[in-house]
Amino acid sequence: MSGIQPETTGSEDPTIGNHGGGLVRNLEVGLLSAIFIAIVMIGLAQIGLRNFADSSLAWADDAMRAGVLWITMLAGVLAAGQARHIKIDVLLHRLPDKVQPWVQRAMYLLTALICVTLAAASVSLLQLEIQMNDIAFLNVPRWGVLIIIPIGFALMGWRFMRHAFALYSARRPER
Repeated sequence: MSGIQPETTGSEDPTIGNHGGGLVRNLEVGLLSAIFIAIVMIGLAQIGLRNFADSSLAWADDAMRAGVLWITMLAGVLAAGQARHIKIDVLLHRLPDKVQPWVQRAMYLLTALICVTLAAASVSLLQLEIQMNDIAFLNVPRWGVLIIIPIGFALMGWRFMRHAFALYSARRPER
């Protein structure tokens, strides 16, 4: 590949600009870490309770599933922000160098459109869950668990769109 990536400075997120990008990234990584540690602790507690007390926490499996959903969406947002998401680049490197930035830009915009479409569709799911008023685990409403889906897809869409425009501004000829 000819190195067509959104320009970033270090590990900062280009969707934030040069101000506060490290702070946002640190918050994302901190939240991911906290959720991961909580899942591991709940899992270990479940194992211990089942093996030594012939008991378990009734809410633990649902809480761990919710944690996995949150980790998945937050990691997707983080990966999209750093342009480290999974992508299939079968033909891009075979295109002429002058065409590659345009194809890359179009792919980022298409990906942003898909993410925004998924965010909008997941809002309908969220509204349904709010109306049903179900509880996911303990006293946490199910919509409180699922709210990460539209937020995550919207943030991913925003970041992919920013990548497309960052790529454009990085490739624009100087006057």
